[in-house]
Amino acid sequence: MKLIVVEDEKIIRTGLLKHVPWQRLGVSEVEAAANGEEALAKTENFRPDIVLSDIRMPGMSGVDLCRKLREKFPEIEIIFSTGYADKEYLKAAIDLHAVGYVEKPVNVKLLSENVEEAVQRVRERRKSERAKLRNYLLEVDTDVSLEQAEGAYFRIVMIHFDSEGCGAGFLPEFEKMAKEALRPYQISITMTLFDPFCLILLLGSEKEKRWKEMEPILVETLKSCTQDGSISGCFLSHGRRGSCQKDILLSYRQAKEAGKALSWLGWGKSVCYDDIPPEKPWMDDAKKQRDEFYQLLIDNNEKGACLFQEELYEKLVSHHLCMSSDIRYHYCVMRDMLEKAAEYRYPGMLEKPWEQRGTDFFMQAETFAEMKEEMIRRIEQLFEKQNGKTNTHKTENRYNVSRITEYIQEHYADQDLSIGTLAELVYLTPTYLSTVFKKQTGLTIGQYLLEVRVENAKQKMRDPQLKFYQVSEMVGYEDANYFAKIFKKKTGVTPTEYKESLQMR
Repeated sequence: MKLIVVEDEKIIRTGLLKHVPWQRLGVSEVEAAANGEEALAKTENFRPDIVLSDIRMPGMSGVDLCRKLREKFPEIEIIFSTGYADKEYLKAAIDLHAVGYVEKPVNVKLLSENVEEAVQRVRERRKSERAKLRNYLLEVDTDVSLEQAEGAYFRIVMIHFDSEGCGAGFLPEFEKMAKEALRPYQISITMTLFDPFCLILLLGSEKEKRWKEMEPILVETLKSCTQDGSISGCFLSHGRRGSCQKDILLSYRQAKEAGKALSWLGWGKSVCYDDIPPEKPWMDDAKKQRDEFYQLLIDNNEKGACLFQEELYEKLVSHHLCMSSDIRYHYCVMRDMLEKAAEYRYPGMLEKPWEQRGTDFFMQAETFAEMKEEMIRRIEQLFEKQNGKTNTHKTENRYNVSRITEYIQEHYADQDLSIGTLAELVYLTPTYLSTVFKKQTGLTIGQYLLEVRVENAKQKMRDPQLKFYQVSEMVGYEDANYFAKIFKKKTGVTPTEYKESLQMR
């Protein structure tokens, strides 16, 4: 168990390290930092399970630090210490689901109780995690019994899918083909769909096999199971190999951590936990950068505004950053600046098709590439409208996309609705239609269909007489449990929580 102490007063920091019986409390490793910035830097490699932080510190406050840590490490346990009985800080502690709030001067007995509680939470979560993994991965039919395979090698691989999900019927076909493809290598494969957006694979072998030999086989198998023959909507992350059952959970955590690299690597890629470089600070003055972007818009500099977005993307990628609320906020402000500039200089001239979406694109996008492409699309749309550009080809494409969106709005309940059906409607190939649709709307057809279904489900859930399984069928999903997971992914709440929120309005 790892813990980091963040305290700006050296005498207190030293006293905590010296006088708290960390080992007896279940903490095996302790680090210390004098401020929030130092703590963030140390956690990159240390990766604590628990943080004990002063609230009021020069520069970054303890609350801001813990918010950032919670983004990077969602399961980290938080204990605050402060010399001020401040209701605002107490509220922040509650919002962050902190274990406790210890007033200064620190009472070692009271602090120890909080640390014990935090340690217990971590242990219970790990126990639950192990049980879940065992239920999903070890208690299913597999070619190699893990209980009997002493000395075997194991590795967890996670396949992440974009917001379309992988489809309810995907798993059986992929599992069958993957087992057949890996059979010559004497590798067993067990897989489970944790949710519609993440597939977890357990690879096992009696002999050590290099991952580089297996990865291309899995990728090719994955391609053969996707509708367009590509993995453009998939991302593979994997942990280290292990040689005993206890290593399986560790490999899972590593694969999960490696999955965060999706934001800068992008869809269609794969990454190993050991190959992830550390993050670098991404921007010294975000506001100054946003003001520069706004000035480019006001100066009517389309090329400069697009180049700004390209350079921002390159910086985010080169700094190996994971998606965060700060970055999402940065893009949301630039989105607002784009609309403000349009309304100020060209009132009534800018069409905003993205306003028809049920959720904000920049709060949902999972990669920096998607954010960049969407910003450039909106910039080009603004200047195209402003300059009165006309293009027969673009006009025809807009007409086709408009027909498709109208058709989806009318037929979203059809469970068999496919890209092939839609392509026939406008006499285009599925591949070309997909490209045109993404260029015009910023969404894939599957993403648009999914958003339409979720928005219509939300409307139908206003009827207290309808059960959720009925709503699911009405929007094109036969499996209500499957759709419930999609609903949670898109809205952030479960169907039950959403219905409860309607009753409170």
